[in-house]
Amino acid sequence: MYLNKDIEQILAKHFLGNITDQEDEILRKWIDLSDENKALFQKLSTADKLSVKYKNYTEIDSERAWIRFKKKHIRSSRIIVLRYAATLLLPILIACGMWYFSLDNKKEEKREVAEIVLPGISQATLTLPGNQKRVLTGCSTSPINVNKSTIAVPHNGTLIYSPIVPEKITNSENEPERKQSEEIKAGNNENNTLTTEGGNEFWVKLEDGTVIHLNYNTELRYPVRFGNHERTVYLKGEAYFKIAKDARPFYVITDEGSIKQYGTEFNVNTFSPGRTEVVLVRGKISLSATSKNKETLLKPGQVANLQKNNGGIEVRDVDPATYVGWNYGRLIFNNTTLEDIMQTLKHWYGVNIYFEQESLKNLHFTGDMDRYGSINPILQAIAQTTNIRISIKEKKVIISSFN
Repeated sequence: MYLNKDIEQILAKHFLGNITDQEDEILRKWIDLSDENKALFQKLSTADKLSVKYKNYTEIDSERAWIRFKKKHIRSSRIIVLRYAATLLLPILIACGMWYFSLDNKKEEKREVAEIVLPGISQATLTLPGNQKRVLTGCSTSPINVNKSTIAVPHNGTLIYSPIVPEKITNSENEPERKQSEEIKAGNNENNTLTTEGGNEFWVKLEDGTVIHLNYNTELRYPVRFGNHERTVYLKGEAYFKIAKDARPFYVITDEGSIKQYGTEFNVNTFSPGRTEVVLVRGKISLSATSKNKETLLKPGQVANLQKNNGGIEVRDVDPATYVGWNYGRLIFNNTTLEDIMQTLKHWYGVNIYFEQESLKNLHFTGDMDRYGSINPILQAIAQTTNIRISIKEKKVIISSFN
């Protein structure tokens, strides 16, 4: 069955729990269009229990939660998840040459992958003016008074900013009202900082409606309220941006340069020292290196690298799936070295990686795995398709050869 890009994205957002009211209405209308749509949605809903219920379990317990979850859900839903994962995501994910493993149906081989290691969770630290800090989790619900004009409410792993309607204050000389207005205006210029650590992720919805998904080890600094002429945020780490349409341009500033756009979706990654990597999913953006004023335009399906040392911008065509899959709950590797794969797993699962032979780092893999599942199926898939041994003990992943 063919699905257009918009419906696939909306389905993915529905099952990951960050769908908007408008998108939910579109989804309901699509479901009602035909019996075929209803049947597919029911099948996907069954598969959804694996990822969504697991995320709920991890907020409550850890090791025991995973064991209970696995016994209750994985046996009945694993095959469905694998079968329909490509339908659930963007069409670009289908082109990757994916791994689809149903380990229950394979003959078990002794590969020493035993200890269960759980994935990261929704957690971040919000730093307010005056260095006040609030630790947020996927279960946080208490509103935060950011300043006199704005409140931030955590909801299901998303921090949502909303304006506060000021009380009407009357006075013959209007002095209290004037003073309150000045305080609110000053407060709008204040910055907040949202920070994630290893094994964490979080979403934030800014006051203009822009939604940003922070990956692990990421810092995002942004004003409580944007000014009249532009919208600017500062990023270290990795984040996926879905910019709300607005006449004011939106800027993402990194150490290597700036990204400018007017309403689109893109991914920004600054994990590599001295480099900012930008992948455009839809819309149009321009990039400027810190040392140069010249702008470079980027089209959908292109990646740009801003280099700090030479100030150059390298642009090439890519399959965006590998770069943005994490935003949709997938770990996608496209001819990626085992060393780079293990670096991703290290930060998301909080493990330490040890290679007993340096040559193993250069093995290449292509695959598509569940980001919200345990690390074990990923390591088992690698071990069972190569001549290597992988063991886990006290969150130490040891990779060695049988030879």
